[in-house]
Amino acid sequence: MNSAILQFLTLLVIAVQCVSIAASQSVSRPGFIFLPFEDKSDFEGKWDVGTDVPRFLSAYFKERFRVPSISPVLVKDFMNGRRAAAASLDDVKLWMELFKRFHLRYLIAGTVDQFDVSRFMTGQPLVGGYEAFKGEVRISYVVYDLERTAVSSSPVSVRKGEAAGEFADRSMTLTLFGKPSDRTIEFRDLDKIAFGSEDFNGTVIGQAHFRLAEHVSVDLENALKPLKGSNLSSSDSLLLYGQSLDNISLSLKPVIITGAIVFLEGKSVFINLGSDDGIYVGQHLDVFDEGRESTRKRKGEIEILDVRGPHLSHAQILIGHKELKVKDKVMVTLIKP
Repeated sequence: MNSAILQFLTLLVIAVQCVSIAASQSVSRPGFIFLPFEDKSDFEGKWDVGTDVPRFLSAYFKERFRVPSISPVLVKDFMNGRRAAAASLDDVKLWMELFKRFHLRYLIAGTVDQFDVSRFMTGQPLVGGYEAFKGEVRISYVVYDLERTAVSSSPVSVRKGEAAGEFADRSMTLTLFGKPSDRTIEFRDLDKIAFGSEDFNGTVIGQAHFRLAEHVSVDLENALKPLKGSNLSSSDSLLLYGQSLDNISLSLKPVIITGAIVFLEGKSVFINLGSDDGIYVGQHLDVFDEGRESTRKRKGEIEILDVRGPHLSHAQILIGHKELKVKDKVMVTLIKP
């Protein structure tokens, strides 16, 4: 074998090894890295909502999708460990360091646009009346594909969106002679509760966060196909899942909600599920015939356009518009705390 051929084969082996190393470094798993969000809300309490809101989302995603999810607290710890605390959160070099450390495909950045807990009261404050409470949280977010960003060396966004969660406590509490009720005291001391704790999750703002997280989850589940069917089968994934644990721990359970089509015209339908059933705009529901549960077959899919009341919503038919009819069953699985 002459020296030219030998030299060529040597260069070819080196090139193959370099490609192999580069490929191994770019391999990623389904999962999320949450950056701290920018806080644009008017909230003035003790909670750091720019960190705590995405931290809650991270814990929710981890349980809902069963994939590793790195919270903004762990991102801050990583930055402090690398002496990069002053680095800009939109610095692609920082993102690549996070990608190299955690090998997770998606990075989420965003803003907290609203974070509010409201108290409503009717009657005379010094005599007697009724009070109720409402929690609201609204965010904007961008999802980046770190695997494609590593190849292009510039940010590659794959999803932009807005989402909101709102929960109103409809049970009115009686107040007498200006004496604060237990719920009023809880409202005043709300931010003394640990964010994401079991006590927090039972408040109106905690319940609003569950609704927010589910809205974002459904949007990303439909947009990011690799999330569907992902699991923690490999030992590496299980290890990373354990390393991604934060001190927010959520216990979630799936609940199947069933309703029916009550009116149909063209591709427009009304169903007997609404706000009290956990229905929201943009949600997708499967449609089945009205036969026995054991023999039902999926015959279509609808998307919620407008929630008209506690048990009424307007939707459009996405699949099966020629087959659907009044009294067909609609079903959706909701994630409940």
